[in-house]
Amino acid sequence: MSIVLPFHSINEVKKPVFLRVYHNNTSCAPARDIPLWERKPGTSLYRLCDVCAEYAKYSR
Repeated sequence: MSIVLPFHSINEVKKPVFLRVYHNNTSCAPARDIPLWERKPGTSLYRLCDVCAEYAKYSR
């Protein structure tokens, strides 16, 4: 598991605002499911994905 620069799917804008997330961990299954061409760098002020947040607890 490794931390990477934050990114999100370009399709996040199709979701309600409270469901939009960004990712920052290569071990996150939902993040791995986002094709490279569909990834946009940055957080866009979305919240951190719950899976990535869980991994962050154990990487300290």
